Amino acid sequence: MRESIAMTIEEAAASAGISASHLSRVERALVGVRAPAVRALLQTYGANASTTADLLDAAQASTQRGWWHRYAGSIPDEYATYIGFESDASRIWNFELISIPGLLQTEGYTRSSLHGGVARLTEEEIERRIEIRLRRQALLHRDNPPALWVVLDEAAIRRQVGGAATMAEQMNHLATIAALPHVDVQIVPFEAGAHPGAPGGFVILGFTDPADREVVYIETMAGDLYPEGDAEVQSMTQAFDRLRAMALSPDDSASMIRDVAEELS
Repeated sequence: MRESIAMTIEEAAASAGISASHLSRVERALVGVRAPAVRALLQTYGANASTTADLLDAAQASTQRGWWHRYAGSIPDEYATYIGFESDASRIWNFELISIPGLLQTEGYTRSSLHGGVARLTEEEIERRIEIRLRRQALLHRDNPPALWVVLDEAAIRRQVGGAATMAEQMNHLATIAALPHVDVQIVPFEAGAHPGAPGGFVILGFTDPADREVVYIETMAGDLYPEGDAEVQSMTQAFDRLRAMALSPDDSASMIRDVAEELS
């Protein structure tokens, strides 16, 4: 239907309030799509009432792939979309400026982060977010896990989220995960000075299928962003490459992490 009206995937995705990468995967039956997005797309395509009714019924009745869909309504759509991308990724590059990435967090660290976060969440909501974050981490231990490369500013391992005991546990956990064969963790030390990650954290997701473009994800206080232009993706990739070059080696980074854990203990 999109092709019949000569509409680009970027234009169609914008009309539905989803990313072009997401819509591309929807069209190739790799991920599910929620009824509101289906309705917006059909309106954009000029679908008749019968087709609209049939496809909305199908969308509402479908069992969408992925464990995270059972949490629909309790997490933002943008977050659910990201979890879907993350689950399918064969390569994950993540830079964080002041916090430990969700895939590497302990339960205690996650709880303290959510208590101190931007959103004012109830205890029930916090427990649900913790459950989701811990379930996300299962992908690191599955068969054929994604290759994970994490670069952290030293501030991320020095900021005492939850206090010394919580951070000591987090540092020991970080050292354990960093020792996995498919995981690399590097630290950009304070001595490195200014670096291209100063504006904040970001994630670059790569996929096995060559038809799937890389996805860039940036979490901001104003909402989640998915820059999709070739120039933007290339810029973020270059920034990550520079951060890796400025960071300590994985072995030296592991030593720093263990030293911080010992200091905290």
